[in-house]
Amino acid sequence: MKNNLEQYKIYNPATGEETGSYDIMDKDSVDDAVKKAGIAFKYWSKSDFSVRKKIMKKAIAIIASDPEKYAAVISSETGKTMHDALLADIYSALDMLKYYAKHAEKFLKPVKGTSGILLPGRKAYYVFEPKGVVGIIAPWNYPFTLASSPVVSAVMAGNSVLLKPSSQTTGSGVIIKDVLEQAGLPEDVIQVLTGPGGLTGQALIEHQDIDMLFFTGSTEIGKEVNVEAAKKLIPAIMELGGKDVAIVTKNANLNRAAHGVLWGGITNSGQTCIGTEIVLVDRTVYDEFLAKITDLAKNLKSGSKGGNVGSMTMKSQYAIVEDQLQDALDKGAKVAAEGKIDRSRPGLYFPPTILTDTTPEMKVRSHETFGPLLPVVPYDTLSEAIDMANNTEYGLSGAIYTKDMSEGRQIAAKINTGSININDSLITFAIPSLPFGGVKHSGVGIYHSKSGIRAFTNIKSVTEFNWNLKKEIFWYPLPEGCEKVTSRAITAYFSNNIFTKIKAFLGAAIQVWHLWKKGG
Repeated sequence: MKNNLEQYKIYNPATGEETGSYDIMDKDSVDDAVKKAGIAFKYWSKSDFSVRKKIMKKAIAIIASDPEKYAAVISSETGKTMHDALLADIYSALDMLKYYAKHAEKFLKPVKGTSGILLPGRKAYYVFEPKGVVGIIAPWNYPFTLASSPVVSAVMAGNSVLLKPSSQTTGSGVIIKDVLEQAGLPEDVIQVLTGPGGLTGQALIEHQDIDMLFFTGSTEIGKEVNVEAAKKLIPAIMELGGKDVAIVTKNANLNRAAHGVLWGGITNSGQTCIGTEIVLVDRTVYDEFLAKITDLAKNLKSGSKGGNVGSMTMKSQYAIVEDQLQDALDKGAKVAAEGKIDRSRPGLYFPPTILTDTTPEMKVRSHETFGPLLPVVPYDTLSEAIDMANNTEYGLSGAIYTKDMSEGRQIAAKINTGSININDSLITFAIPSLPFGGVKHSGVGIYHSKSGIRAFTNIKSVTEFNWNLKKEIFWYPLPEGCEKVTSRAITAYFSNNIFTKIKAFLGAAIQVWHLWKKGG
């Protein structure tokens, strides 16, 4: 890697203070990293699961010994509160590490298959083999957990990893590499690529020796990454944007609904892909719910220290939220509540804002917001609410609040999303045994769970045959009468009538015996 690379600086969005500087890795630097990853893959892919498990357990212990140390790095780069960093980044990541340390070997053991009546004596199974060099592009909103989840999945499956964190949250991305190497992971199994997406990230996704891409970010950029993967015919998992809806029915516990919806929409300053962006409330309880949620929102204090809600992270995203708010107000929306904020302090603090009287034509209803704006909308029938929830190009997650669990399950079955929470918000991501991913424009593929770690492998099917036979009956030269055996075997295997099955099986067996006697 070059030693004379230019550097870029990172500034705390809450204070404006410099938090670190990193190399801008160019195309040649990325190429060097890919070559090292290819070498690392050759030995890491052959490592025993006991080794991988030991490293993960030690990494967990390292982070758990001083979680505030790592949360402070995350908070300084994102502007989020320490509590948000500890809960959503540190805890969530550690739970994922623990889950795969315990279950990865079991999930990746060979799986037994079965063969049909025409293929007796076979042992059939399939195995999971690591893909190779995996490129992972992580976002800035949850920079540790959304980097470590795919990194751990890939590494536990035997791959080497090139992690490209957001240039705003590079230090948060470096944590997982440093900790795992401190825990015993060999050098170059994980490498962190530092630099802007347009240069460093582009060099990664365009590199010809990458075997898989994993991208978390906006739908627009995700489409571009997917195109580059398609050009190379390599798999790509896309975890993209959302416009998640919470439905509050007339049967809801309104106190829980108000607290849950507010947290789901405002946590991390609303910068959560599975965060609530629209609240649909049964008209018969609308006024009561609105009073409860506005009461809560008015008392939310912003501030990275001593506040419930931290700073937003990116100036560009702050501008989008400002634009959506102004667009809504210009078109007749009203501010029902606004959180407390000290506008004299530096930082990208945006007050949590509850909106009423919004319409579908407003950007806040039709575009991903990714900020602390929460429109509350009344509905008259559940079918209307379901249609409104599904009337979006996104399909990541959602929430339903009702004390009638039968009602909740019926609504959940009709919402077109990758995940849904009944009387909860956001929780599906925090349960590592559940697959996570979206439908429609919210993503392609899944991670987390047994299926998720298998997504970082190639599946190879294997058969074994150990009977001492000269040939199969269907191999050339075909014996006379073999079609009768095949016909009777098909009937015996697929017929629903037990007597027909027995008769056909006996007929096939007798025919095979005669053919073998003839030397067929």
